[in-house]
Amino acid sequence: MVVNKHKDIIINKYTEYNEDERLVSDRGHNLEYLTTMRYIQKFLKPDAKILEIGAATGRYSIALAKMGYDVTAVDLTPRNVEVMKSKSKRLKNFNCMVGDALDLSMFEDKTFDMVLNLGPMYHLFNKKDKNKAISETLRVANKGAICMFAYLPCASLMTGYGLRHQAVSRLDEVMDNAGRFKDVPEEIFNAFYIEDFKKLFDKTNTKYITNVATDGIAYVMREWVEQLSKKDYDAFVKWHFLTCERLDQQGYSSHLLYICKKK
Repeated sequence: MVVNKHKDIIINKYTEYNEDERLVSDRGHNLEYLTTMRYIQKFLKPDAKILEIGAATGRYSIALAKMGYDVTAVDLTPRNVEVMKSKSKRLKNFNCMVGDALDLSMFEDKTFDMVLNLGPMYHLFNKKDKNKAISETLRVANKGAICMFAYLPCASLMTGYGLRHQAVSRLDEVMDNAGRFKDVPEEIFNAFYIEDFKKLFDKTNTKYITNVATDGIAYVMREWVEQLSKKDYDAFVKWHFLTCERLDQQGYSSHLLYICKKK
């Protein structure tokens, strides 16, 4: 049973969008990939069984399968799943299917050693669905499993959309008195204050590990980042890896990664 009422909006968006190239299209996007993969590998144990929810075209999942891990990938968009199948024909340790983050009933409880929720939280527009996506992710995770949730901070909408596209007044129409952007189901993307996202886990059986700015200032400053020499860019990436867990680096990151452990 599909329970995501807004799935058609999302499917249409990602059917038209070239998600397969996003994480390699420029340095800003690629840094998101490098940072996320760095943390995935940091917490992976040998022979871990991995599930990625919202896997898009499999940039992470297929790379992990090529490393030898047993990987299952789920995505809401049929076109993305077709791309994954085409890219993984020779991988016997990789399986992918169409599926909804709000309904993972195809998997039993406590099945996976790591669960990656790297997209669904961007597109959920009420508290019930947000909590359901989290509870389903945790349900299929083994005791002691690492679970990672990607999400968007509120500032990323202002910097990435409002300022760049001269649409601040439009954002102002959906902003509350504290500067939060309200849930607007007709939109594609949702965003959180960091403290609000953390509160979603208050009543879950998890232990907080860290929160990571996966692209830091690289996306906001991407024109300048693209102009760096290789030597300067390598030094910037080194600094980013050293500071990406700091609170003062997280607010203006375009993407954040919440990492916890299931008790």
